[in-house]
Amino acid sequence: MSLFAAGAIVQAQTTAGDINLERLAEAVNAISENRLPRAEELLNSVLAALPNDADALNLLGVVRAKQDRSAEAERLFKRALARSPSHLGAHINLGELLLTSNRPAEAMTILLRAHKLAPSRPEINLNLARLYAAKANYQEAYRFVRLVPREALDDESKAELALLLSKGGLNEEAVNVLTGSRQTFPVLYALGVVKAAQKQFAQAEAHLDAALAIKPDDVATLRALARVARLSGNLEKALAHLVQARRLAPNSPAVLYDFGITTFQMDLFLDALPVFEQLHRDHPREPAYLYALAAVRWRKGEIRETERLMNSYVALQPNDPAGFYLLGAALLQQDALVKARTALQRSLGLKTDPQTEYLLGVSFEKLGQRAAAIETFRRVIRARPDYAAAFSALGSAYREAGNYAEARTALQRAVELDPNDLRGHYQLGLVHAKLGDQEAAKRLFARADDLRAQQRNQESVVLKLTDPPQE
Repeated sequence: MSLFAAGAIVQAQTTAGDINLERLAEAVNAISENRLPRAEELLNSVLAALPNDADALNLLGVVRAKQDRSAEAERLFKRALARSPSHLGAHINLGELLLTSNRPAEAMTILLRAHKLAPSRPEINLNLARLYAAKANYQEAYRFVRLVPREALDDESKAELALLLSKGGLNEEAVNVLTGSRQTFPVLYALGVVKAAQKQFAQAEAHLDAALAIKPDDVATLRALARVARLSGNLEKALAHLVQARRLAPNSPAVLYDFGITTFQMDLFLDALPVFEQLHRDHPREPAYLYALAAVRWRKGEIRETERLMNSYVALQPNDPAGFYLLGAALLQQDALVKARTALQRSLGLKTDPQTEYLLGVSFEKLGQRAAAIETFRRVIRARPDYAAAFSALGSAYREAGNYAEARTALQRAVELDPNDLRGHYQLGLVHAKLGDQEAAKRLFARADDLRAQQRNQESVVLKLTDPPQE
């Protein structure tokens, strides 16, 4: 509890006589030295004479809090405030007690009252900044951060506040909090994370390397370095950091998740699969682990298992468009066309997305709903003029509708955008054959045969990995 506040209030606010004042001052010293029985004896003697003395009630509340008797401490702080509504120490101590009891809304109410009494008190403003950041109100959090003098912040507090602000996208403000600080481990780590959020990856890596030099076995720093490497496109370096982190913390879900995502992105599915199986087994209702496991199953071609997992996922996350997208893709792959269409339409109802709409067009095409397919592919192309697969699908639909001129235009654009588009080459060959240009058709069919030998799947599904669990 906040003994600095309690001691100051004793000297400033007590109205007791000299003997009681001495006992209160001695009680403050006893509490600071953790001689709680002596402090309790002194405070009880004051309260025997003055049962409603706000300072004594506040200090006895501190004793009870240190004795882990939180309910009694809370009652004592509230009695002190009932007796003296402007008692700053009781406000601060009750606020801290509510914070440690995980009652943030009540803590904020008390601390805002304390702030009105003492607008410049660092501990009040720091706690209010933390509370507003926890509510994702980062602008208000920064308002309270700015009220705290730099000299009142230690390195750990600066780093904590900077990370909170960066989480809310206030990266420049986060840098301002850290500017002029000593190059200690918490400051270097926070600078690395903030610079990574600003996409200044070289600076981020330099700060994190310096932090790791101070604490070579710090798992959080290794994870942060891996993230910077992954965002920079250096998956091998990311994996090296995560192998070291996994050696230090083999059972850490956060490390395992990062390791799984990195190996997944490297197409190392045999490494990613057991990691996500373990995470899902240990945390069966954690959506991020469930989705990641389904993504690996999908990439391994285990479509029925993907469908099973994604049905569980959308039950847990009914408002996540990515869940219905992958479920729709799995159903489409199995020709469960009506169900696929329903899942994809549900995804689009939650969030407009060209890739999802493309798969919806494919479902219309396979259902024989050619007009709907053509209109859907045209919408995709309006949103994404560089979407080669959509041009290819549109051209195919036009060809089947007998509109060879439009088909040729769309298919030519498809193979311009993607020279390796198997479907585009083959369909364009069919169009040229229909239009009587047999030489062009022959060249296009030969190219399609070459591409077929290189490729396995014609439809492209872009996996949309969900955010990791909140830590």
